[in-house]
Amino acid sequence: MLRTLVLGAALVLAVCMLSGCSASPEAKKGDYIISKEGQRILVAKNISKKDSESKAIAEIKKSNIELINYIVEDSQLYNELMIGEKVHVTPKTNDKGEYVVMKSDPPQIIAGQIERLKD
Repeated sequence: MLRTLVLGAALVLAVCMLSGCSASPEAKKGDYIISKEGQRILVAKNISKKDSESKAIAEIKKSNIELINYIVEDSQLYNELMIGEKVHVTPKTNDKGEYVVMKSDPPQIIAGQIERLKD
């Protein structure tokens, strides 16, 4: 009886561990470029790669996903960035550590540093 109980518990534990290890990479969320225009990249925050590629901008807005237009001052970097790329953007700040958010929909912020991430 005890042997069956221990074996059952080990089996349940193994299944739980394996299911956690095989989680789909699509489920991982991040910040993705969903549009580029006029030295700006439109970034959807905390979204899955699948949703960033398959959903229209209007649909993303309706889902209450945060969208930010980052102004990219470096033309070469802007040209290298690709729609669908996962990024981490740090706003450009002044000497007090403050940055300006232009009130538009979506808001616009000048990008300070753009880190390109692997999926």
